[in-house]
Amino acid sequence: MSNSANTGGMASLLSTLPERLPRAVTVGDLLHAMGDQGIAVVLLMFAIPAIIPTPGIPAGLVFGMALALLSMQVILGVERLRLPHRLSAMGVPRSVVERTAMHGAPILARLERHMRPRGRLLSQAAMRPVLGLVILTMAILIALPIPFGNMLPGLAVLITALGMAQRDSLAIGVGLLVAILAATVSAGILAGSWWLIADWIGLDRSSSHPKS
Repeated sequence: MSNSANTGGMASLLSTLPERLPRAVTVGDLLHAMGDQGIAVVLLMFAIPAIIPTPGIPAGLVFGMALALLSMQVILGVERLRLPHRLSAMGVPRSVVERTAMHGAPILARLERHMRPRGRLLSQAAMRPVLGLVILTMAILIALPIPFGNMLPGLAVLITALGMAQRDSLAIGVGLLVAILAATVSAGILAGSWWLIADWIGLDRSSSHPKS
């Protein structure tokens, strides 16, 4: 993993992202711009638009799909992440890139101040497939049309990826706890929605058969 992101600071890297991209931005451009910084930084940068409201595109679907495909490559041990051409060629409004840089950089700056290389248990290379599986699960939750369902999974990916980049096992552990919380909340929302739908169907059926 490249240390250039750590040297300059990932918050600084994100804040200058719009300057390093063409005027008409695609998902592939984002991957190419971050590709030299290391796998964890790529995952981190694709998680941020899932947290920050991005009107104009279905950010959860687009970036959730991208994160899912990237995380599967992490599980398989791929060193250079890639995306399918169709997804890579998908346009991203420049306003989304600018909002991500403007609002994401301060978030990263605050988080980076509390992170440093700590422990080895979760930050070792052998843990990468496990972390990739967790990120894949969060990416699926981000892509699903769950009301307000992007925030916690996106935050889990952000903290986990930042911990991976900084080799901070404590931060990775916090990210995994947030992932558990995100999965629990999402499961609760889905179960509640299913219960409401099932109840509505039941009421509808009962109303169609009036008592004699």
